[in-house]
Amino acid sequence: MTLKKVIGIIGSPRKGKLTDQLVSRCLDGVKSKGTEAKKVYLIDYNVPIYTEEAVCPEELNSLCEGADAIVIGAPVYWGLINGLTKNFMDTVRISNSKGKYGIGISVAFGTGKGLCSAVQNIYRFFYHKGFRAIEPTPVSRFNFEQVIESIFTSGQRLAELPSEKEPFKGDRDRIKYYEKLNFLNNTYLDEMLLLVSQLIQISKGKPGFEIALEEYNSAKNLILQGKREDAIDHVIKAYDTLYFDYDKL
Repeated sequence: MTLKKVIGIIGSPRKGKLTDQLVSRCLDGVKSKGTEAKKVYLIDYNVPIYTEEAVCPEELNSLCEGADAIVIGAPVYWGLINGLTKNFMDTVRISNSKGKYGIGISVAFGTGKGLCSAVQNIYRFFYHKGFRAIEPTPVSRFNFEQVIESIFTSGQRLAELPSEKEPFKGDRDRIKYYEKLNFLNNTYLDEMLLLVSQLIQISKGKPGFEIALEEYNSAKNLILQGKREDAIDHVIKAYDTLYFDYDKL
């Protein structure tokens, strides 16, 4: 039995832009399975900065408690999610969060840096709230076109999850679950390597492509050998070679 209701939280203050588009596309996938989906813009609410007395607007609390799953989309500011989304996560009250489902989408424009650390930020919220979150989705402008298609399928998979919640049986169960999710253990080096892989996918035939590919492969081989520090210069050279060419387009 599919889920009954999914809420899409848009943390960006800019309606209609990349974060909005991605959350909307995910909810399209949800609705294609017959599940109700509602989009919520945090900018429309007076979401407070955290204090001991601060409480998220009751309408947001109620919407989240009434949903089987929550999709959170947030832009990346200086390597983390933006303050509006963080304020929401700090103050929202979801008394029945254990066993709910979720998807987190981080959107890093510009250089793309911070896309992994920001999505980790969202999934730490899910972790501590006891969600069974799926499919962390770090997005840059380099892979946006690819993700705007795949996130529809993510929404479908979300809607098809069992409607009966299954809370974690303890910390071991929860840690074991989250340790298996993609991108949540990515370091700065892993993040740069991911960005280079995205740039490689859209840079074939362009100047510097072969050089960048060689540097990328060298970095990967060094990482496999446990020589992570030696890989840093190679991944930076690969990124700089493709990024600065991409940025001229």
